[in-house]
Amino acid sequence: MTAQKHLKQLIRARMQKTGERYATARRHLIGNFQTQNTDPTTRWHFPGNVPATTALRILLTHHGVRAPHTGEPFSEAMLFGLAGGVGIGVFSFYYQKEDHASFFLAGRHQWHDDAAYLDEAMQRFGFKPVIQESGGAKAAEQQLRSALAGGPCVVWVDMAELPHRAMPKEFSGGGYHVVVAYRINDDNTALIGDLTDAPISISLADLARSRARIKKQKHRLLSLTDASAKVKLDLKSLVQAGLQRCHEVLQHPTLPGMKSNGKLDALKTWGQRLHGSKDKESWEAIFKPGANLWRGLTWIYDCVENYGTGGGLCRPMFAEFLQEAGAALKDAKLTALSEQYAALGRQWSELAEAALPDNVPLLRSAKELLTKRRELLHDGAATEEVRAVWQELGELAKQAKEQFPLSATDCADLRAQLQQRVLALYEGEVAAQAALLTTLS
Repeated sequence: MTAQKHLKQLIRARMQKTGERYATARRHLIGNFQTQNTDPTTRWHFPGNVPATTALRILLTHHGVRAPHTGEPFSEAMLFGLAGGVGIGVFSFYYQKEDHASFFLAGRHQWHDDAAYLDEAMQRFGFKPVIQESGGAKAAEQQLRSALAGGPCVVWVDMAELPHRAMPKEFSGGGYHVVVAYRINDDNTALIGDLTDAPISISLADLARSRARIKKQKHRLLSLTDASAKVKLDLKSLVQAGLQRCHEVLQHPTLPGMKSNGKLDALKTWGQRLHGSKDKESWEAIFKPGANLWRGLTWIYDCVENYGTGGGLCRPMFAEFLQEAGAALKDAKLTALSEQYAALGRQWSELAEAALPDNVPLLRSAKELLTKRRELLHDGAATEEVRAVWQELGELAKQAKEQFPLSATDCADLRAQLQQRVLALYEGEVAAQAALLTTLS
């Protein structure tokens, strides 16, 4: 049995036994799971939850970094916390001419800048990563080949141009994504990791096209060299640095020009706009029943549970970091803080569930398909299977546009319920941040 099939079975078994959601069961099982093989280029492939954190884990492990408290590779949760932990980003977009509204929610530290996130984290471990870009495809391929001679590297791509994700063309150019490149084969294919249970093959042409699509990160790659100055790792210092950085950026976001969107106060603003607001960006004004409300509700669910979070908007992963760090350092304050973030993670997942309620068949079907799509991607399923799910989601979106499954009164009630949940989350996040500061002191 392949490691991939074995992991899939383990996830299914855990879900049946515990009643956990897919994201939760998978997150618990892949914490210390790795592909068992002797291939030197993919020996340290790890399935993952958060793209940049998974990439960090693979590169550090390949270059000999081990957790001082276990002697083994760092868990993804531990690295997630050491790299800065949680953050926040809340955005609503409305294009009046097209009458097109969309919503985005982020929960990782430095979510908007993977280059800064990885550079900062790797330097904490004594490495000075090399970041390269190129305007030309040939030069970019040569840079990639040279970087791979020293081990796996991180490449910036357009998610919509990756064939295995089978995304509709309308998503092309929407924003960058990061994957790990392992090697280029003689048959003009490349082997990459994209949170997948096992490495996957992609044509070199497809990889090149995805690397060239996003202009601001065109052909960007990050690599490490063995010449980097490694340091003796002190877990307590690493934990302290990660928590300190988490608190700093929650207080003073590094998002240029839109810092208010990266503060916890953005949650309060969002909550207020969900119901009973006269704000021009209120959900009643821009997320009206039909295509706009459909996008708003499905994106709440996707951003919280699926979009590189490990479920619960990254809060459960942060809780697992705090739990592991607390046990290793025998620090009861960290353990107590982990319970707060675990509770927040459950609240975030409950919000996601509430956005697509089971008693509305069309919305329940959307939730099921969004979960199925994520499972297929992690499994490395055939492109046709993934594309079929996208097509089904497209059909549901058409139905929602033509005849939204809730009346105006029902929509108002749903928004009011979501408002209560978001405002409660805001209060919980503020309390957890205060507890984080107390832990630091």
